[in-house]
Amino acid sequence: MSKILTEELIQERLEDKGFSEPNGTHHEDRLSKLELEYDFNLVRDWQTCDAYFYTDSTADDYQVWVATDREDRVNINEDVYYYETEWFEKLADYLRDGCTIFVDSDSQDEYGFEEVIEAVYEELYMDKYEEIENELIDEGYEWDKNEE
Repeated sequence: MSKILTEELIQERLEDKGFSEPNGTHHEDRLSKLELEYDFNLVRDWQTCDAYFYTDSTADDYQVWVATDREDRVNINEDVYYYETEWFEKLADYLRDGCTIFVDSDSQDEYGFEEVIEAVYEELYMDKYEEIENELIDEGYEWDKNEE
């Protein structure tokens, strides 16, 4: 008789490794797990970093969003966003690359920031899910052929 591979077994192994389902995991817990996995550092004080995410104002008082990897100068065409919708698109790569990242405190409370953390956590979770599924298959577990 073969060992049956189940979703519950995979979930149990994931929980043993500290991974809970993405939709049931709080933002702070996702962020902590990602920091452990990718070894990035989010800072709230301006210092030398690999990337900077902050808001600023134009001379005529419009708010702009800045995402840059240059501390001393900003490229208007590549780093400044008039709308905040695309602003955090580069953040996921910086997280996965283990960078030191400045994100101003107000921006860490924005939905866009949380959305990126959620997406990166979901991606990591699915990678770990697949890894555990393959480990179980290597241990002789099989999916129930009657349920396919």
